[in-house]
Amino acid sequence: MNTVKKAWSTRTLRWLSIVAILAVVVGFVLVLISVGMEWHGFGGGFAVGAGVGLMVVGSYFWGYSSGLRKPTVSGAWRPSEGEPR
Repeated sequence: MNTVKKAWSTRTLRWLSIVAILAVVVGFVLVLISVGMEWHGFGGGFAVGAGVGLMVVGSYFWGYSSGLRKPTVSGAWRPSEGEPR
């Protein structure tokens, strides 16, 4: 079994997924508010950048945590799948 899977419990991965989803939602709301209220200058750019950054980091960790919960299949080398000669 993978050592990363042993270190992470299901509860921890579930919480990581929840936090990641919340980060995506908060980032999206931040971008919508900053665009909707037409914030200009440094503050507006900072709000849009922070919102997009939160969405990117949240989606990365959401995929990371859901990928760790999936069972892995160890690869096997097969020299030939065809008929033997």
